[in-house]
Amino acid sequence: MDTTLDGLLNRRVTFEQPASGYRVAIDTVLLAAAVEAKAGDRVLDLGCGVGGALLCLAARVPHISVTGIDIQEPLVAVCIRNIERNKFQAHMDVVVGDAQKVSVDGFDYVMMNPPYHDEVSHDVSRDKIKRTANTEKDGDLELWIKSASKALKPAGVMALIHRADRLMEIMRYTEPLFGQIEVLSLLPKAGAEPKRVIVRAQKGYEKSVILCRPLVLHKEAGGYTDAADDILRHAKALAFEAT
Repeated sequence: MDTTLDGLLNRRVTFEQPASGYRVAIDTVLLAAAVEAKAGDRVLDLGCGVGGALLCLAARVPHISVTGIDIQEPLVAVCIRNIERNKFQAHMDVVVGDAQKVSVDGFDYVMMNPPYHDEVSHDVSRDKIKRTANTEKDGDLELWIKSASKALKPAGVMALIHRADRLMEIMRYTEPLFGQIEVLSLLPKAGAEPKRVIVRAQKGYEKSVILCRPLVLHKEAGGYTDAADDILRHAKALAFEAT
């Protein structure tokens, strides 16, 4: 085990993850920044892994209730240790379970970082934990989105980060279940094509699709842009501003 990713990028939380195989990346931090929860809200983290997103969210928004679900027992065990070492047990728990078949409901927010790669066209990892976390079977993404919808309150919000080239597929599964949908692209550099996209969708609103101002992650000369650094290292929420 180690604590790289800089303690979840300086959020004043102590953090451990496997030294090899499954690794938390900045996608996790950006996902947590997309959740506009407030004190007293209930948040579900589908596929929580070692707890990177829920730790980020709890560090930014005190007094929220967060439940994590993950199918892999070794990652859940690490997540439980991460919760305990940061003394978040009073308002945070995690259970072993299938994110595609959740039986809980009544949440204000659901956040999720589903597997990005299909098992047919992607060279899957030899590491079992990493392979399970990163590789999906046909139809899995639709099941994740349906699970999120079922777990939410009537006006609840789903936040999802995924590959930008899967956006049309994400929209196909999301539009029948949600009202207002916001789409925010993550650009590696200014003018580059997005590799990741964050989709935020709310139930119970009149149907609409809002394209938001993209977030540019890196400067041309290297390093994070000021806007990205504010989110990644200074715990600022991600702004969804219509273009």
